[in-house]
Amino acid sequence: KYNHAKTFSGFKDNTENEKILVIDQTYGDMAVELGGANQETFLLMLETAKKENPNATIYIKTHTDVINKYKKGYLTQVANQKSIILISDDVNPISLLKNIDKVYVVTSHMGFEALLLGKKVITFGLPWYAGWGITDDRHKSINQIKNNNRRTDANVLELFIASYILYCKYINPYTGQAGTIFDVIDYLIKIKKFNNKLRGTVNLVGFSFWKKQVLLPYLNLPSIKCNAYSIKKFKKIANNQNNYSQLIAQKILIWGQGKNSLYPFIDNLHPIRVEDGFIRSIGLGSNLVMPYSLVFDELGIYFNSQSKSELELLLENKKVDQYQIEKAISLQKLLIKTKLGKYNVGEKVSIKSINQKLKIILIPGQVEDDASIIYGSPKITTNLELIKIVRKNNPDDYLIYKPHPDVLSGNRIGKIDTLEALKYVNEVIDYVDIIDCIEQVDEVHTMTSLAGFEALIRNKLVVCYGQPFYSGWGLTVDKYPNTRRTRLLTLHELIYIVMYEYAIYIHPDSLNFTDPETLIHYLNNKKLSNKSSIKQNWIKKQFNKLKQIIFLIHKLKSSKIR
Repeated sequence: KYNHAKTFSGFKDNTENEKILVIDQTYGDMAVELGGANQETFLLMLETAKKENPNATIYIKTHTDVINKYKKGYLTQVANQKSIILISDDVNPISLLKNIDKVYVVTSHMGFEALLLGKKVITFGLPWYAGWGITDDRHKSINQIKNNNRRTDANVLELFIASYILYCKYINPYTGQAGTIFDVIDYLIKIKKFNNKLRGTVNLVGFSFWKKQVLLPYLNLPSIKCNAYSIKKFKKIANNQNNYSQLIAQKILIWGQGKNSLYPFIDNLHPIRVEDGFIRSIGLGSNLVMPYSLVFDELGIYFNSQSKSELELLLENKKVDQYQIEKAISLQKLLIKTKLGKYNVGEKVSIKSINQKLKIILIPGQVEDDASIIYGSPKITTNLELIKIVRKNNPDDYLIYKPHPDVLSGNRIGKIDTLEALKYVNEVIDYVDIIDCIEQVDEVHTMTSLAGFEALIRNKLVVCYGQPFYSGWGLTVDKYPNTRRTRLLTLHELIYIVMYEYAIYIHPDSLNFTDPETLIHYLNNKKLSNKSSIKQNWIKKQFNKLKQIIFLIHKLKSSKIR
């Protein structure tokens, strides 16, 4: 039922004594009153548990709302007895119940969760799961309910189907439409995993005001407390030994590879690196358009081939089942149908070589000081070097060079003079949609561009002159292979791991977590109506940024970042 709390780490009591759990509830809860119980019921339950289990260790589990001091419990005042141990930590109920031998309950839903785990459950109230022959029921009215034909014999699976599947109605958390229990479970697994990754105090280091704001929706989780520091202030804090010891136990977030001024001490703090995801937005990040997908990597970052990242470990080890393969196939079809990629900007273009028999090769330009080239392309590091070597290796083919949109916008470096480029390529195309280009060519040759991954999705041959995250798995032609990558993947295994396991998404309107399909549908509708230019002046960028910040502040008034 509740999924925000940390996993129970186990009891300090290492004896073989039976462990008995007595479950408290919030005072005045209607489930208690309508379940035929009151304060005396809880006291009787506790005394009975002690009497029936004289050699066991008795634990009382308080309700989450009592832990957070929103309400009081029925057993709060008696929980300090020497023979009783109070579990006051907010822990995941299922993980706690796995360590328990027997459960005493009044009407709490934890009683049914204990049944799901095969535990013996003794009820002192009239919860919905009592009276079916699977619990030890002590309430005086339980026989009356049975005699009135309101109960028959049923097993746990039958009760689960009746209550969780037939009785409850579900909303798909991604779409807001009617859904199934499986939609909710899928969502909760993903968000619980992300919540656990960032659990505790999270320190944002070196983020600009703008980047802090766009991070807010991703950090709007129940188990996170955030602080934000400039690099100068953080280094000053970290230089104090007492502070440093505390920082070791906390989470440190930095953008991408991190700024040089953070080194070398930041590596000892094991930072989580944040970077744009692979379906990002309608518009460029350098034009201050908010990202609707990010990655949070505890080991490295996906564009740095010099060291392992979470993505690389997933690609090397994650087993993808048939259901997940089907999801990847469906997502691939959706991406092809909607023609969506990372930035989703540019015009349509018709690409035709004069000689129809010539192979057409697309060379996507990159930002030359981009970290993906610095850390992911050990040999070829400039756009001019790339087009020269592609021409050398393909002397008779039709080569098309497409400059990176961030370079065209004037925001980043990497521009090649058109006349210089035309010495090696047949055509230079500027303000066009990269996906539209990919669809019309035979091959894509790149250093580390995400266009290579987008080309794989569209079943194109991809030749890598660097070591992007999608290379080395048997799907690309690798000029400079990464020897760490030894596994052979199918395209759909790659798509699933990258798009579902690694990246996280938020909905542009609600700022709630979403899935790639919902985001793609949303961005596709926006793309069809988008008329903004790639190249924007400073005033327009700042105006767009201001609009987005106002929207974020309005939606996230209770932000926990200081």
